[in-house]
This record gives sequence, structure tokens and C-alpha cells, in this order.
Amino acid sequence: MRKYFYGLISLVLVVMLLLSIAPISFSQEMKFHKQYNTPTDYYKATGKRITRYNEAPMLAELVKQGKLPPVEKRLPKEPIVISPVEEIGQYGGRARVIGPVNGYGDTEAFRPHEGILRVGPDGFSVVPNIAKNWSFSEGSKVLTIYLRDGMKWSDGQPFTADDIMFWYEDVILNDELTPVKPVEWSPGGKLMKLEKINNYAVKATFAVPYPTAIIHLAHSAGVAGRFFLPKHYLKNFHPKYTPMDKLIEQAKKEGLDTWWKLFQKYGDYYGGGGIRIAPDAPTLQTFYVEKRGLDFVVLKRNPYYWKVDTAGNQLPYIDEVFVTDIRNKELVNIKIASGEVDLAEINTTMEDYPFYMENREKGGYRVLLWQSIIGADVAFQLNLTYKEDPVLRDIFRDVRFRKALSLALNRDEINKVLYLGLGTPRQATVIPQSPYYEESFAKAYIEYNPKEANRLLDEMGLKRGPDGYRLRPDGKRLEILLEYEEGETPKGKTSEMAVHYWDAIGVKVTAKEIAGNLRSQRTSANLIQMGLWHADRAGFLFTVEPYYWVPTEVRSEASWCIEWARWFATGGKAGEEPPAEIKKIRANWEKMKSTTNVQMRIKLAKEILKSNAENLWTIGTVGLAPHPVVVKNNLRNVPEKGLWGWDLRRFTSYAPETFFFKQK
Repeated sequence: MRKYFYGLISLVLVVMLLLSIAPISFSQEMKFHKQYNTPTDYYKATGKRITRYNEAPMLAELVKQGKLPPVEKRLPKEPIVISPVEEIGQYGGRARVIGPVNGYGDTEAFRPHEGILRVGPDGFSVVPNIAKNWSFSEGSKVLTIYLRDGMKWSDGQPFTADDIMFWYEDVILNDELTPVKPVEWSPGGKLMKLEKINNYAVKATFAVPYPTAIIHLAHSAGVAGRFFLPKHYLKNFHPKYTPMDKLIEQAKKEGLDTWWKLFQKYGDYYGGGGIRIAPDAPTLQTFYVEKRGLDFVVLKRNPYYWKVDTAGNQLPYIDEVFVTDIRNKELVNIKIASGEVDLAEINTTMEDYPFYMENREKGGYRVLLWQSIIGADVAFQLNLTYKEDPVLRDIFRDVRFRKALSLALNRDEINKVLYLGLGTPRQATVIPQSPYYEESFAKAYIEYNPKEANRLLDEMGLKRGPDGYRLRPDGKRLEILLEYEEGETPKGKTSEMAVHYWDAIGVKVTAKEIAGNLRSQRTSANLIQMGLWHADRAGFLFTVEPYYWVPTEVRSEASWCIEWARWFATGGKAGEEPPAEIKKIRANWEKMKSTTNVQMRIKLAKEILKSNAENLWTIGTVGLAPHPVVVKNNLRNVPEKGLWGWDLRRFTSYAPETFFFKQK
């Protein structure tokens, strides 16, 4: 095994010299698009006026046929204006991507999340989006949101405050649809109160100051976080508006046994760029679903999309997106190399960078290196609330065991083999650009020291058996099942290397890849002994979603604390009461979200991260590596450099609505 590793190291070092790759830095200048909140703001900033609006030829033809209103009547009174990063685009073309048909993955590079607000391209700011403006009052206990007058859904129906109130009154307050109220809208342990001011304004009142609410409005995923739903469409599946007998009849026809399962089928989102099950479901995103099959989706441009460029052209430029569902990475790479993909980013890795570069001329694409803002590409998590085996759980809860596993990892070798040496060995913690960062948090127990790891295990009394593996206190061989889902970062190969390192200190770990839905089910049921995920939320999102450091809610990404998280989520009615240290970091998180004192927020965040550095609730590996983004040569307005990760929803912050195919 070690000979295999060193062979790979030699290979990648040669490749690095041939390709002259250099690590990229946050300090390098990044060029982005410019966004103006309204045409008036654009005029004030530039002295230029938008005198008329233009539309795609395919839409102009529909207007000519009387099937669509003129573009002036489709846009809101004050659309967002975007100055593209390179140039004004050209209409037309079909974008080809590979990704799951639920809309996650590379599909989001063309059909991005549209939240009430949006994360800025710098990775930390918040800018207007669906909302034209917002304001806090009463010591940040009241948040008022102002919408865009005349904005419409993709089917032409008005988007108003009623769509927000429907989400709140008929979905969030409905105990069948939302039995556990969303933690993001329950600061201080009490669900917010939401009121309609007029058709284009709502007011949220919180039990405690909640200045960090705008982070959720800029990023949150899923129905709970979305903050709005199309009332005119979804009321057809809700008993408040449609007779129950009719709903039950339809549910039975679709193999469902309750009305709320029917509602969830048509009303649910996956992530926030998610594709609904019904092709006729309205959206505010760049594209709507025209057709879908088991392994493909066709997306058509939204004729009512509410953004324009500085020439008055309604966005997006691209006519349609064709999504092919392929899960096999080797086949995906073949498609990339043969030029059958216009953009690939979610499952591209630095390990495959030489392959992408070798085939770029044949495939007609360029390879951009964006900066990953993931705290650790793989964060191993021992389940500290595992109930199936109390002896194993007690071993996991001994911090010496977690330190031993961390010290046994040769992170430098992982970095050389899987990242061409361009990543940073580190614990799972925030990125250096975060105000919460301390170097000591990143370097805690990351040295490769198998001697000390063995000493700690010996000190625990975990003696070796005849086969060289450690024995538990009950005399059984110490064995751990690591279950993981592949994707976004090199989880499988990192696990393979980690298993080898842990084997050397006498800890038998078996790594098993499982499907995402099974991982979610087993994590929620508290059946995972050891899990992993990439430690994102290490920048913009840490304040509100520190899943790898605080038991916030039951999440498949956070297998280390399931029953503790359940205890907090249910007010102690279910789950397991956590120890004092966990209660402390949870309390710090609650205070951190509500304080209006920035220095106090920083202090509380650092206390949380210090706890992880001392206790290793999660164990990091390598992070902050460049991330390869494969882009077809004629696909333009894609920034040459950017920040890559979930905190920005990857491409969402970089105006993908302005991407276009340059015609000769």
C-alpha cells in the first residue's frame, strides 16, 4: 500500500512540474460582475439610462404569436441590472451538464438558487435579490422586507407578499406539514411572527435580536428556509383551499396515503436550486422544467425572469439546459474529455486535473482553478451518541481516542496524492478569511505522529490482540464501520488512505460507500458508527449553520451528535441530554446568532471553535485547495477566478444568469 502511495506522489509531482501549477490565493485579484439593485441605481452609478428592454428571439416570436405579453409587461417595475464580467451576451444555445435530475449539482451553475437575498461574490457580503431592500428595527427584533413591484412567477402569475404568507401560515404553522418548526426561524427558541404589511412588504418579529436572519435569507435551502412558495399553484394541494376528499382521492391515485404527502410531492424543493416533480410547477429561477425523464431533464428559459443586463436585455441569455443524470465518475470524465459537457464543477477534483488539462484541446474547453472555501474536504465524525454498542460509544467519547485517530493521519501524504500538494493540511475549522479564525484551531493535532497515537491508545488500555488489532474492554476486536457518500470532494480515496493509517495503529476501520438517501436514513436513525462529510459552512455560513462544531439540528452531514441534536430540537422530549461542554457550545451559538455586538459574536464563535480544537468533535484532513472548473471555450462570462463552496452555493454568487455561448 505504501509503495502505491509513494508511486502516486512521484507521478503527481512530475505532473505539477509539467503543468506549472501554482497554489492560488485569496489575495489574488478576482474580477466579478457588477450588480445594480434597480435601473435608477444603475443610472446614479454610471450616468447611463436603460431606455428600452429587449428579449430573446424565441420569446419575441411568442409575443408576435400573441402567446406571451411584451417584455415590458413581464418584467417588474424595477428589475435588477447586471453588468457582466466580460461582455454583453448573445441569446441562444443549449447548455449541457451532468447532474442528478433533482436539480442539484452542476445544474445550479445555470439555474442558481434565488433567495430573498443573495451572497455577494466576495463570499461574506449580502446583496438584494428577490427583495429590493430590507431593514431592521427595535434592536434587530423586527425585520421588514420590501419586494419588487410587478415581479412574476414563470407562469406569469404575480409574486407578492401572499406567497410569503402562504409559506408561513399554511406550511410552517401547519403541524402536519411542519411538525418540527425550523430552527433558523426560531431564535431564542420561539418561532418568529410574520405579518403582511402590503402586497410588497412583510414584517418578521423575533423573540430576541436576530441580525443574522439575513444570512438565512441569502442562502437557506429547502421549504423551511425558502421563505416563500407559489400560493396560486400549491393551494390546489392544501385542504384550506381544496376539499379534503378531492385531495385524498388524488393522493391515492399517486400511491400516497395522506394529503400532506401529496403536498410535499408537489411543493418540496431539494436544496434550493431543486427541480420540482411537476413540469408545470412555477419558479422564480432562470429556467423552468419543460420535460423530465428518469435520467434527464430539459429546462427552458423563464420568460418572466426579473433581471436584465446593462443594455436592457432580459436574462438569461441561454435558451435551455439539458441535464443528464450520470453517477459514474469515469463516464463523467469521458464526457468531459470528449467535449460533451459545457460546464463541470461539482465532482471535478484536483486528482483529475492532469486528465482535464491533457484533454482540453480535444474537448474544446478551458480549466479554471477556483479557490475552495471548504474548511476540510473530508471531516471524519465518530458518532458520540451511538446507542447500538455502548462499549464502542464509550471509546468514541474518550478524547484520547479521537486525538489518536487524528495523529495517525498523514495529511501531507493525502495532500500530495489527492491534491497535487496544493491543499492545506488542517483540522475542520473556519477559513483564514473568517473573523473567527485562529491558526491554533487549524493546527490542533494535525501532525503525523503515529508514535503518540499508539501511546494514547495504550494509555486507554486498548491492548493489541494476536492479529495486531486493538481489543475493546469487553475483549472483542475494536472494529469501526465508516459509512460515506461519494461526491464533491475525494471522500472515497481519502477514506481508503485513512483506513490504511488507522490500521497501522491497530484500529480496524472498514469504509463502505452508500447512497445518499440511505446515508440520510441511517444517520437520522442514529445507526452510523462513523460518518464523514466535507466541512463546509466554514465562512459565511458558520454563524448560522455550524453543523460540524455545534449540535444544531438532526442533519445527515453531522453524524457526530445526532441524539444530542435531537434533544435540543425537541426541547428535551427526545434524544439524549448532552454533557456540560456540549450545552455550553450550544448556548454560545444561540448567543452568537442574536447578539448585535460584532466583537461579542467573534468571541463566542472562537470559544466554539476552541472547543473543537481541544475535543476534536470532528476530525479534519486537508482543505483550501484549488478546485478545477471545466468550462467550454465558447461559454463566456464565467469568472476566471472565484470562491468555490456551499457557502456561496458555488456559482450562484457569480451571476450565472449572464453566462452565454459566444457565436462566431
